[in-house]
Amino acid sequence: MDDTLETAIRAAEQTRCAAMLAGDNAALDKVLDPRLRFHHATGAVDDKPAYLAKMAAGRIRYTGIAWSEELVTPLGPEAAMLTGRMTTGVRVEGVDKVLNNRVITVWSFGDGAWRMAAFQSTPLAG
Repeated sequence: MDDTLETAIRAAEQTRCAAMLAGDNAALDKVLDPRLRFHHATGAVDDKPAYLAKMAAGRIRYTGIAWSEELVTPLGPEAAMLTGRMTTGVRVEGVDKVLNNRVITVWSFGDGAWRMAAFQSTPLAG
């Protein structure tokens, strides 16, 4: 695999995580694709406007994000997938939670930047 692609996807994901932790919707807006489909571990699904609205309203606040077992897979010249395990500290509707999930993210390249187009998280047993 092209090290440049892996570096670019990991950097885009780090930017997304930093924006989520900072509650910075403007920065998050820039790294999310307009076609975003965000599949929460609960089974709920948001498009980009709905996800950003939840963030802006403070309904979701991230307190920690740790990736492990990361793997970047090229899907074509302008698409890639990042998979792995994600442990996330989050406050949802005022309730603190720690989520241990397997995660799939799909990234699309356009207008000179990588943007996340899809997110799917699945809770790990135990």
